[in-house]
Amino acid sequence: MPPFLALLVLLIAQAGQVPDPLPSSWWLSRLPEGLMKRRFILDCTGCHLFDAARAFKDAAPRTADRWREDILRMFSYAGPRSSFPVISGEIDPDSASQWLGEQLRSLSSVGAGPPALPNRGRAEVREYTLPGATDLPHDVAVASDGKVLITGMFSHVIHSLDPETGAMTQTAIPIDRANPRAMELDEDGNWWVLLGGPNSLARRDARTGAWTVYPVGMYGHSLAVGGGKVWVNGHFTRDPELVSALDIASGKVSPIESPPRHPTLATAAHGGGPVPYELRVAPDGRVWVGELQGNRLLAFDPARRTWEAFTMPAPLSGPRRFDIDRTGILWIPAYSDNALYRLDPGTGRFDRYELPIADAVPYVARVDDRSGRVWVGTAAADAVFALDIASRRYASYPLPSRGALVRHLAIDPKTRDVWLAYGASPGRLSARVARLRPQ
Repeated sequence: MPPFLALLVLLIAQAGQVPDPLPSSWWLSRLPEGLMKRRFILDCTGCHLFDAARAFKDAAPRTADRWREDILRMFSYAGPRSSFPVISGEIDPDSASQWLGEQLRSLSSVGAGPPALPNRGRAEVREYTLPGATDLPHDVAVASDGKVLITGMFSHVIHSLDPETGAMTQTAIPIDRANPRAMELDEDGNWWVLLGGPNSLARRDARTGAWTVYPVGMYGHSLAVGGGKVWVNGHFTRDPELVSALDIASGKVSPIESPPRHPTLATAAHGGGPVPYELRVAPDGRVWVGELQGNRLLAFDPARRTWEAFTMPAPLSGPRRFDIDRTGILWIPAYSDNALYRLDPGTGRFDRYELPIADAVPYVARVDDRSGRVWVGTAAADAVFALDIASRRYASYPLPSRGALVRHLAIDPKTRDVWLAYGASPGRLSARVARLRPQ
């Protein structure tokens, strides 16, 4: 297990259960709007929640000195020059700690209640607990037989869940410290799994159960199947960012370099990077990659071998796990801008849809083309939202657990059930997934 993952497992085990009647969105809403807040959300809440356990120390708001210690410790774990550089070099520990200490010194949750969710939809929500409390369910996928497949990022297995009985079995991955992250199924039902620890891509044959492992030479974040290839993006590649294409027929892996970044791009001067994030294949065959820190989306045309870049309209938006509908429109959750964006690649136009409550922190979006809805999982609201594309209105669906950071979301193509992976790390919940069944 890589050192950063071992550390996260330890932190989860030590975290314990901290009662908190308020969602993370309430605590974030105590901070004033502006670029400092966006930077804080982008850099400091991507793995775990900002809640009472973070805001307080020894029953009192953390002081500036305490915040500085915390920020420096997190820099050592995940700063721009660490082995897992998800935090940019833009945040200054001194100014950020002073800002946090000043803003939160009189913070109190006494008498406060959770924000009301508008236009609440009717749904049945059932949660399923994974066998290992400290596992991290990173991705979910629904197989053709209705079983739900879950990547156990810390247990190094694929969990298979029977939604009706709740029974869960595990499939081992025949490679040491597999660290499964992303997962997709192809049209034949084969499993394609991105393995973080060994920097590899793996395929499990749906008929025989046999595994084949393909080294990709980099720590990947996401994968997508399309055009006879499996595409993988390098999570921490920069100058240039890399995408690898596995030709399914031949088994050959080919790296593809993106154009050099503009020197004024944020994080360039501090040793950080754009942090490539989601990867999706559009109906026209183009491969799209988002930059969590770089604030852009890149489109690669495999036929022409050309790239095109689209910059998010708002600075420090944090485009996270986006999706593409059947017409080629992108739906992008802006993590630190509290909005869902619609991008028309033909015109380059962005349309913004503010989330129904403040500081919900949208993490993942998935389109249900059949219902005309875009489902949005959040990192801070303990809720899921569904945008009706035609009316441009959201429905709100509360989740039963406090601290339900929704890291991934999948829609069952047969039942239209929405599957959610809770992925705070370290978290306040034992590892679990949830089924949301709209009524």
